Amino acid sequence: MSSSLAFDRAVSFYDKTRADPDWVADAITNSLMMLGQLTPSSRVLEIGIGTGRIALPITARAIGVIGIDLSAAMMDKLRAKIAGQAARVALAQADANALPFPDGWFDCAYAVHVYHVVAHWQNALRAAWRVLKPGGHLLISYNDHDPGAPFTRLRAQLAECARQAGIETQRPGAQSSAEIRAVLDQLGATQTVPVTRWSESVAPARLLEGLAAKIVSETWLIPDAVLVRIMPKVRAWAAREFGDLDRALEQSVEFNWLVAQK
Repeated sequence: MSSSLAFDRAVSFYDKTRADPDWVADAITNSLMMLGQLTPSSRVLEIGIGTGRIALPITARAIGVIGIDLSAAMMDKLRAKIAGQAARVALAQADANALPFPDGWFDCAYAVHVYHVVAHWQNALRAAWRVLKPGGHLLISYNDHDPGAPFTRLRAQLAECARQAGIETQRPGAQSSAEIRAVLDQLGATQTVPVTRWSESVAPARLLEGLAAKIVSETWLIPDAVLVRIMPKVRAWAAREFGDLDRALEQSVEFNWLVAQK
């Protein structure tokens, strides 16, 4: 696959389905402020700003953020949120591979769960590095899932059923944080910084509903007719594996940063 995935189709449900608990959002904001050494005079870039889930808590602390995103619709949602406010946000529609900024322009650049949907993501990382000042920080978070978590297992089973139907669901970007770190290590000394870990309780039936509704980005690669055909197979597998699909199961979630200094 050669094209990045834009999130236009997620505008109506993105904030509801991607929201973190308040204390997790605070931990992410605090860690970004500290690791990026952000001050009110810092020039900050968010790659994949979307509807402002990460940026707005930063701007609430008097830090300005310049954001790019492939999806104009997602940024329109952000503009609606901040309409009439003095939010320090500037937006540009752009591809992560072609950042419209001069070399050495930013003190900090960051991206949260973005590079798994970016085609030619290695070049995109180098583009982010290019726009950093010497001494600037690049922070990347990749959504690594616990392989034993119910959601991870359900998505793997969906991918297998899709593959049997002739559809490949692998997204166009990086497949793991290890892949991203390998490229960052070539650019500068990189460290992994754990931020927070938490547990959530969710019933498989609810996860299946999300897959059927195409909430998760890899499902966008499956034609609707194929998804309708394979979901009963996924549900039957889930019933065998988990038993009562309405019984909530625990799964752990963690947020880490990969941090490189130029």
